[in-house]
Amino acid sequence: MFLRQRQILTLLLACSIFFVVPQVGAIEIAYSYYNESSHASNTESKRPLILWIHGCRQSDEKFVDVTDIVEKTKHLNPLIIAPFQESKVNLLRCWNFTSSEMQKRDGEFMQVIDEVKRHIDSGEADPNRIFVGGFSSGAMFANHLALCFPDIFKGALIHSGAPFDVTGSMSTSSAQEHVKDALACAGSASQNGEPVVHRLKTLFYIHGKKDKVVPKFLGRRAFEQSVLYMDALDDEKFNSSYRVTPLVSRAGLSIHFGDGSSTNYIEIENMSHRWSGSKPGSDFSSPETLSSIDVFLKLTDQLH
Repeated sequence: MFLRQRQILTLLLACSIFFVVPQVGAIEIAYSYYNESSHASNTESKRPLILWIHGCRQSDEKFVDVTDIVEKTKHLNPLIIAPFQESKVNLLRCWNFTSSEMQKRDGEFMQVIDEVKRHIDSGEADPNRIFVGGFSSGAMFANHLALCFPDIFKGALIHSGAPFDVTGSMSTSSAQEHVKDALACAGSASQNGEPVVHRLKTLFYIHGKKDKVVPKFLGRRAFEQSVLYMDALDDEKFNSSYRVTPLVSRAGLSIHFGDGSSTNYIEIENMSHRWSGSKPGSDFSSPETLSSIDVFLKLTDQLH
């Protein structure tokens, strides 16, 4: 088992570190926008915002198109923002989720958060309806964003991803100790000793049972980490104050907490490293399977 984990970590590190090109200065992240509005007005017109993050060897536009996020959410009229990883930062266009800055509120994190805040400050985006989703390395980025910024995001869709600080989670024997790192990242948002208002209500993890790129045990570990994280987020205590229910005809689990938040997990039978319920025509499409976006919309109460 230990050898298997080392092989997997080698693959992950090759994707995220060995292909990074050193930069003299910070690289500005580019974005594509969907349903963007130029006007900002009163509270009633504020819309949900969805941050949608592609995986390795993908483009932002292709990811948006294949996942069909615009069509599936058009009745909600959200602002959709898709960041793009430049190949000069990472040759495979992976997000550098193993870098030290990705374990704290820094670097690429703050660029993306500043972009989200720009639309909140303009009055266009509703600060109580900010969501993030991603696939593969984009899912790892999205997971880090959700756990480090529960004061910003209400929900996250983590598709074929891995735990917060994946290399650290493999080297520690205590799941609780590792979760404390994510809680520390979230807690660093406090100012002048005042507690942060946490908006995070829904985490949803989905993984293919036959995924060999990011094996299912990493998806399961990310979900298990999220249970401990949500359990401790409110009072910094691991007190198992939650209830467990089957999800989607026993295909997964939903864990509900006393404050109304939840974390959820589904494994898709016979699916490899693919996006569940996506449009056909891509090497990461799985159109014949359960639509992860439809389930996420249901869990987030249609982004309201």
